[in-house]
Order: sequence, then structure tokens, then C-alpha cells
Amino acid sequence: MTGSGVRDPAARVKSGRWPLALRYPLFGRLWAGSVVSSVGTQMSNTAKIWVLYSLTHSAMTLGIDGLCFSVPIVILPLVAGPVCDRIDRRTIIKASMAVESLEAAALAALAAASVLHPWVIYLTAAVEAARLAFDIPARTALTTALVPSDALPSAQSLSVVVWNSAALIGPALGGILLAVSSAGVVFAVNGVSTLAVAIAFLPVGRAHLRTVTESGQRSKLGDGLRYAFAHRELLALQAILLTVSAVTLGTETLLPVLDRVQWHGGPVAYGMLRAAPGIAAVLTGLGVALMRPARHPVRTLSLSMIGACAGLIAFTMAPVLYVGLVLLALASVGISVCLIIVGTRIQQITPERLRGSISGFNAITQSGLAGVAAAGMAFTATGLGAPTIITAVAALTAVTGVIASLHTYSSDRAHSAAKSGRR
Repeated sequence: MTGSGVRDPAARVKSGRWPLALRYPLFGRLWAGSVVSSVGTQMSNTAKIWVLYSLTHSAMTLGIDGLCFSVPIVILPLVAGPVCDRIDRRTIIKASMAVESLEAAALAALAAASVLHPWVIYLTAAVEAARLAFDIPARTALTTALVPSDALPSAQSLSVVVWNSAALIGPALGGILLAVSSAGVVFAVNGVSTLAVAIAFLPVGRAHLRTVTESGQRSKLGDGLRYAFAHRELLALQAILLTVSAVTLGTETLLPVLDRVQWHGGPVAYGMLRAAPGIAAVLTGLGVALMRPARHPVRTLSLSMIGACAGLIAFTMAPVLYVGLVLLALASVGISVCLIIVGTRIQQITPERLRGSISGFNAITQSGLAGVAAAGMAFTATGLGAPTIITAVAALTAVTGVIASLHTYSSDRAHSAAKSGRR
């Protein structure tokens, strides 16, 4: 479907036993390109964190890096969301790819010259956050322009697959390349992988993207925030996103510390720890994409959060690396189910004219505020220890998530109650 609601011949649905969203060829091409590009990004992130910790041997520097990423992505999406509702999303995504390519080239050159200092890594974290502040809302709006509403749950599941297949492949490849070559090679590979999305963009014409929303209205600065704060269910969904993302990012940030303190595995083991959640998340996302929506989403949401947090707590107590890998993967199953349900529901209750703005709000919550919380976990871990802080935040996440889950799907329940009353 195009932004105007007219079916485009290029968007004809493929038949077969594919996830529903992948039956739309343009979405499928962009999805595949995003997988390849995201693998490169995850390889680069793995190398940056490992280099930073190797240079400083301090968990606090990991927190500083997280803070440099989080501050821009807390602020910029307030502007980026409305921008994505007003202009051609292709321009935004192309600019994002160009920035990532330049960043990768600069890191590769500095690493080759042995002048890659911590402050450079902090700076690239801020640049990456600024890029994603515009990239995330643009890609979200693009997805809804390429698939119809009945394919949104499938598309949301596949978006989880993108990031987590990258988390599966990227860190493992990054760890291996760090062991056999250098960080500069990893950064160079990331620059090349960015071309995958550029190639996927070739068949996408202007008619496939919304430059003006279907209603003809344009969102303004602050419209998304005002809408979110006026709707209790959307706030509850944002609370779940925040808590789940915070404990996930915090655990990911502290993986080098856990490995050095508990298992002494080195860069390859660290890559495996970064990859383990991706194994479970990819399988979970593909499975959910092929399934019908959950019959009892609130119950499924609560159970998935409890299971994920219990898995993370057990992970911090794992006596050997391989037990930890299994527990971390099991926790990722619950996290993935939670993110799929929450992401789908946000898409379902978001007005079309505010889709970019609400996506920007999601970026603030899921990457910005959660990143600040993750940085706080890293700072606190300096004194309390990584296992203690992960356990405490996971327990708080479980309690907060279950309470917030009770407020989701409230509009559906109200509609059902009103319908029953009319009878």
C-alpha cells in the first residue's frame, strides 16, 4: 500500500508459507538489507566497547560511553519525530547511512594509526545516538507505509529479528575479528555493510513513502508527547519499554565486567555472551511472525517479563560460562516476546498523523532514558558489583512490568464492555 492508500503493483503479496510482512516484496528487501547493515553495526559496537574497556579497565568508562549515547537520544527525537512526519523518509534514511559510513571510515583510520583514544569513542557514541534519533522514527514510518495493518504484528516480530539476528552474528564475528586481526578491520567491515541498505533502497520510489500523512495533517513539535501523556495505556506501554530496555542495555553494558570477574573468557567469550541473546531472540521473532497474535496478550506480557527477569537474575549466579550463555538466551526469549507485544500495541493505538512523533517518543524511552539507566547501572556497579546491580534492577523491572501490563489493552476492554452494555 502507498501512503495515499492506493495499492501499488510493486507491493503485490507473495504467496507461500512466509511471515505475512515478508510477502510484501519491498518490505522484504528493506528488511534483508537492514539485517546485513545491523550486523555491521553490532560488530562495530562490540569492538568499541572492548577497546574502551581494554584501554581503561574501568566500568565507569563504560557508563560514560553509555551516557554520551543516551543524552542526545533523549533530546533529539523530540524534533526528529515531527520531522519524519513532514518530509520524505528516504532522505532521512539515506543521510543516516551516509553518517554511519563516515563514522566507520574515521574509526577504521584512527584504529589503524593507533590513535583511537577513549574520547573518540565517546564522541562516536554521541554521533551514533544523533543518527538513530532520526533513523528509528523514519524506518518505523516506512514500515507502516509498505505493509497493511493486518501485517503489523508480523512486521514488528521481524523488526525484533533484525536487531537480534545482528546481535547474534555481529558480536560473534566482531569477537573473532578482534582476536585474529584488529578493531580497525571491524570498523571497516561495518562501513561496507552499510551499503546493503543502500542497495535495498534502489527499487523504492517516492510513491511508496509518505511525505504527508494520510489525513493531510502535519504533526508539530510536542504533539507526540502531549498525545502520549493524555493516554494511560500508551504511558503504561512506555513504562514497560523503559524498564525492559534498561535492564537489557545495562546487562549488555556490564558483560565485559562479568566475563572478566567470573569467567575470564577473553574477547571470544565476550562475543559469545553478546551473541547468546540473539540466538533466542531470532528464533522467537521468527516463530511469533509465523503465529497468530496471542489470545491473552496481557497474561503473555506479564509472564514473559517475569521469566526474562528471573533468567537474568539466574544468569548473574551462573558458575560457568556455558550455563550463563543458556540462561541469558532464555531471558532473551521473554524480552523478545515482551517487545513484540508492546511494539505491536503501540502501532495499533497510534494515529497515522503522529506515527513519526510517537516513534520518536519510543526512541527516547527505549534508547535514551533506558540508556541513562544503563549508564547508572554501570556507575553503581563500580561499588556494588555487576551481579548485585543486575539482580536488583531485574527484580524492579519484573514488579513494574506486571503492574503496567494490567493497564494495557484498556481501550479494547472498554470497547468490549460498552458493546456488552448495549446488548
